[in-house]
Amino acid sequence: MRIFLDILIFILVVPILFILAFQYGLLDGYVSEDAIPADPFIRAELAQRTSGSDLSQRIDRALDAGNYDDAIMYSDIADYMEVTIEPGTASRLAHEKTLGRAIMRNTGGFFEGFVSGEGSDTASFMGAITSDLTVVGDVRDIGSEGTKLINGEDYSQLVLGLSVVGLAATTATIATGGGALPAKIGVSLLKVAKKAGTLTVRFTRDMTRLVGEAVNFEKLRGTLKTVNLADTSATRHAVADYANGVSMAKLTPVFGDIAALEKSVGPAESVRLMKYVESGDDLAHLSKMGGKLGTKTRGIVELTGKTSLRAFKTVANLILWAAGWAWAFIAAIGAAFIGSLGSRLRRRRAA
Repeated sequence: MRIFLDILIFILVVPILFILAFQYGLLDGYVSEDAIPADPFIRAELAQRTSGSDLSQRIDRALDAGNYDDAIMYSDIADYMEVTIEPGTASRLAHEKTLGRAIMRNTGGFFEGFVSGEGSDTASFMGAITSDLTVVGDVRDIGSEGTKLINGEDYSQLVLGLSVVGLAATTATIATGGGALPAKIGVSLLKVAKKAGTLTVRFTRDMTRLVGEAVNFEKLRGTLKTVNLADTSATRHAVADYANGVSMAKLTPVFGDIAALEKSVGPAESVRLMKYVESGDDLAHLSKMGGKLGTKTRGIVELTGKTSLRAFKTVANLILWAAGWAWAFIAAIGAAFIGSLGSRLRRRRAA
């Protein structure tokens, strides 16, 4: 009996001690973060924060407000948790997925974003990002922000600097056969996020500093003074020559993480997720989380407040996950017992 208790205590205590040590970073040199699957822990925490009924209400509210992307996001979370949403909600969602409704949502928004470089929904975000992935967006922003710089007016050093870096990245992308494309994607998403107001104050400050180290704004002012900024072709050629001397070494890792996030969750969701990024480490963690959870990422962050996979791997969530399995095991035994008891009663009656 003592041996049985010792084994039971060992089975219960060792996993808790292991996760506790992992949680506080005591095993960082020995255990890879990827060695422990995150899904069971994430599902355990989500089960404490939401339900099929709650997600149905969130979907309905999103549809009422015209936020189709949010509705799909909460639906994806319901699928991930393996919970059922209300039939009426499911019907509304199916209607919104039809081709006709998609055309109505997206018509006009893409072109508005392409021209202005700004967005508020997926269609306009996509238009803004598309224009920035070409030289159109960079030259447009250099013209508008560069004019303010020359005139001594307040201007966005971040947007202007990123536009110059964007031209350099375009040249590098062509020269490397697409090798510098992640940098170009990173530049574009950062600019759109800045204009959309989803960049945090701290991350904006850090990125402005890095861009300031890469771009000599006094020298840029001199270059811009020699160009008619209303002439997009002349502006492009003049700034492109200047941009060839821009060093992107410190910016490239940031752009790489943003491009990885975009690949996992899509451009519009990447812009929205930037509001949770305070530092380069936050961005790296969120990018890794996006690679695991895809378009569900923002919804899970909103529901749990956690922006990294490691944050879910805690003792509390281990216990929640184990409790779920224990409850399922007990329920299965109970169902088998009741079934067996029912069979015995029927045999007795038959006798």
